Amino acid sequence: MQNLQVTFFNAIKSALPDYQNLAQSVAEVLAISINEAYKKIRGNSALSLQQIIKLSDHFATPFLYKPSQLPTVTFDYLSVDQEIPNMLLYLQDLLKNLKQIQQSKQKHITITTDDIPLFHFFKYPELTCFKLFFWSDSVMNAEFKFDPGTFDQEIITLAKELNQIYLEIPSTEIWAKDTVHGTIEQVRYAFEAGYITDTLAKQVIEQVRYCLTDMNMYAISSKKTIDPNHTFNWYNCDVLGSISYLVELKETMLCYNRFNTFNYLKTEDQSYCQQTKQWMQSQIKKSVSFSGQGEKHRNKYLYNAFAECDELLKEIDR
Repeated sequence: MQNLQVTFFNAIKSALPDYQNLAQSVAEVLAISINEAYKKIRGNSALSLQQIIKLSDHFATPFLYKPSQLPTVTFDYLSVDQEIPNMLLYLQDLLKNLKQIQQSKQKHITITTDDIPLFHFFKYPELTCFKLFFWSDSVMNAEFKFDPGTFDQEIITLAKELNQIYLEIPSTEIWAKDTVHGTIEQVRYAFEAGYITDTLAKQVIEQVRYCLTDMNMYAISSKKTIDPNHTFNWYNCDVLGSISYLVELKETMLCYNRFNTFNYLKTEDQSYCQQTKQWMQSQIKKSVSFSGQGEKHRNKYLYNAFAECDELLKEIDR
């Protein structure tokens, strides 16, 4: 119980801004002295069930327990129906999670993906709206046409804020061979099915090109902004098989796994996170680096991606 309690408080500490004192915060929530709070943080004084519930609810941090003989993992997820109006709730939850990561003094995100990480296209309004449109069930409705004007302005504002925050978090991205291909095919499908006009289709593809140009700039300097602390490492691995986000903080790790197109499962199970980290490290060893001196391989990858964009633009103009 003592180790579980210490782990629980480490998770709470990681969720707090650096300026917020853990013992002071715990004392206020539980209505106890700071001295007693320190005892509980160190595991010298046991938490009651009611106190665990209070702390979990207040800090939005689960107390994780599993019998040692059972290899189980607890996941949390935001239940979002695949309808465009609920995308606002989805982005708000993303923003809350990303801000918690940003506030930590030590942080790093590693991503394995076969789709362009959503934080990159959030910089571009029409591309953002198109991806949210395509992810929703509305694309299956022949009466519904893609129109960026139908999206709440708050969605665009949240998306841009998410992009800016992500740029300030050190990260490593491992892209699959066809990571760009998926988005291009979505635009092709929407155009051929009549869900998007030729003008909007070309605008979205142009923004995909801008997004790739951004990636090239980040890779050349190995950072996403002028701040050297906002490091960026980019890799290409032909076969990945999953979309995972591993967040490494000072004293804990979190893992997010994408499912049902855009939803995600989140866990703070440290054994699971450690296994995910080891798997990601093994993928990096099998990958080609695009950052820094990886100019030859990066240029080839981007050339093929730009060529695919150009081919679709030609098809649209025919």
